[in-house]
Amino acid sequence: MKRFFSILLMALWAFCVLQAAVVTLDFSTAEGITAMGYPVPAPSAATNLTQVGPVTVGGVTLSATNGSTETRIWNSQGNYTLRIYVDGSITLSVAEGSITGITVNAANPSNFDLIADVGDYSAAGMVGTWTGSASAVTLTHVGSKNAQVATIVVTTSADGPGDEPEDPIDPNIEKLDSLHHLAALADGTEFQFTSDVYVNYQWENYLWVMQLDGEGNALAGLVYGDTGKEYRLGAVIPAGWTGKKATYKGLVEVTSPDHFQNAKNILDEDYYSPFDVTGYLGSIADPEEGWENYKVFIEGVHLSAIDERGNFTITSSETDEEGNRIDATMAGYNKFGIDYPEVDPTEAYALEGMVSIYNGNMQLYPISIANDPGTRLWKVLYEGEDGNQYKLNDTLYVAAAVDSEKGKMVFVTDNVDEIYYDTYAEWGYAEWMDWYPDWIALDCTGDDALYQAVADMQVLAPGTVKGTLADRMTNPRLVLGSVPEALENIELPTLTLFQYDLSEDYVSALGHEVGRANGYFFYKDGVPCLCSEQDTVVVKLDFAYAPALEAEMSTKTGSHYGLLCVFTLDNPWEENAAGAPMRRIHATDDDYYTNYTLYPIAILSMSGVDEVEADKQVVDVKYVTPSGIVSQQPQDGVNIVVKTLNDGSTTTVKRILK
Repeated sequence: MKRFFSILLMALWAFCVLQAAVVTLDFSTAEGITAMGYPVPAPSAATNLTQVGPVTVGGVTLSATNGSTETRIWNSQGNYTLRIYVDGSITLSVAEGSITGITVNAANPSNFDLIADVGDYSAAGMVGTWTGSASAVTLTHVGSKNAQVATIVVTTSADGPGDEPEDPIDPNIEKLDSLHHLAALADGTEFQFTSDVYVNYQWENYLWVMQLDGEGNALAGLVYGDTGKEYRLGAVIPAGWTGKKATYKGLVEVTSPDHFQNAKNILDEDYYSPFDVTGYLGSIADPEEGWENYKVFIEGVHLSAIDERGNFTITSSETDEEGNRIDATMAGYNKFGIDYPEVDPTEAYALEGMVSIYNGNMQLYPISIANDPGTRLWKVLYEGEDGNQYKLNDTLYVAAAVDSEKGKMVFVTDNVDEIYYDTYAEWGYAEWMDWYPDWIALDCTGDDALYQAVADMQVLAPGTVKGTLADRMTNPRLVLGSVPEALENIELPTLTLFQYDLSEDYVSALGHEVGRANGYFFYKDGVPCLCSEQDTVVVKLDFAYAPALEAEMSTKTGSHYGLLCVFTLDNPWEENAAGAPMRRIHATDDDYYTNYTLYPIAILSMSGVDEVEADKQVVDVKYVTPSGIVSQQPQDGVNIVVKTLNDGSTTTVKRILK
């Protein structure tokens, strides 16, 4: 009995040997490369598989196609790897029988991103595994850079691949080549889709797909049901899948999905990234606009508290076609069960999600909700709209604080000298650009506590300065809605405070910029002015921010002053051409200086016009803060160092930080 049992085991083993074989393709050693029939590359050189052509080992044939770079065996100083680049592929095939398993062992786990055209492929760490039954399997690299492979182990069977499924498509079935035409079908109509689509989002039995028409327009659709496949974002699903047209609560969708195949390839993120609809919530919330089944991104919106069913309301302050301010709203529903942040009605948020329709009402199913990081100051000043609420995503530095009859203002700058200017959508490029610091006044209205809190700060934390934009085209200010946070214990930079000498007949300051103006003090028709020596440049002075300065200066008309001022514009700016990465141009660009009113906040230097030159020696040094506080010792924060000479003039003025 035991002998019979042993004979039976040997027979079964022999049967298995006949039925299955394992072939190893070794790209990691010179011996393995030679055994496959490839030339061994020299150090820092390659053997291109497509140049050699198909090779056969143990009945398994290996062929390749090139991607962004030739599919090749690379020798990195004695370390051999097979490298498959983006969109490159290898095909494993057998002339008889079938391939039933493939194991791909990576030489490097990074960018090890392959997809298979048939069967099921998955990867864990440095091992990729394919299962199925096919006479040929193509593995395509879809990740960045290149996939690096050490070995491939192929399991084959003498049995041919499983019977190919008969074409289930009735010749009389409806053929559909565009998602745009789906709505016109009668509910219950079975159809075969004859064009490729790509995956925009997948969650459980919901598969949102996109299609590009001949004009490059993105068309969206929803497949509901078990497709039998889990796809990556951007996966291109081959034509030939079938389904039935259905309408659920007003939403057009595809049900009874079948014949969904492996992805052909993976598109890059540009295809499946959401549409940025910031500022257009009112449009996508209109059912007539047809935004259902699209993925969108919107920022700067406010959320109501979420109820126990996951319902909430999205609110965006926008401008309608007549230029009126409106609060656009849209319903949200936590369909995907994501974790929501604790909703603060005063906070702005950024959402990404899928748009749907339910009983005629548009809804957004969030994929993610995050605190809106805010907007760079330069973008607010050059692209913002008065009346909109903004959160400034810059570190801001306090240069001056003024409590006067004109209001409680704190003047801040981003102090940046370059920006990342993204014009990719319009011009196809994005670049770092040299830039001048921008300025804005933080308007504390009549709130003494708010003003004092901000005025006492030196540096304001990014994402904490929030308010409503006003007077963007002249003297921009942000009407604060809350107290920002201070950044403590940081190394303060030297602030860029520009000096405008009226003798040069040129002033180009921004509205609410803090800087120095040099000129001669006179009254013109009873109005205090700062002038050039030949009186060709006359700029108005207003002492509302520091009335005591006028009393001091009025006794020394004709003297030359260096004043720390807030520059304000009397007329608005003009915009540059759309998309031009340049500064705004002045409405009176033939006569820049006539459009300014200067508000002095400190005297930095003064010299009388009749004083006789003498041996110049430093007789006094004072330290002045931008808000005008003078002391004999450096003060905390920004210090303007004023060195007075024995003739009353100032030799140097520089800024230090303590």
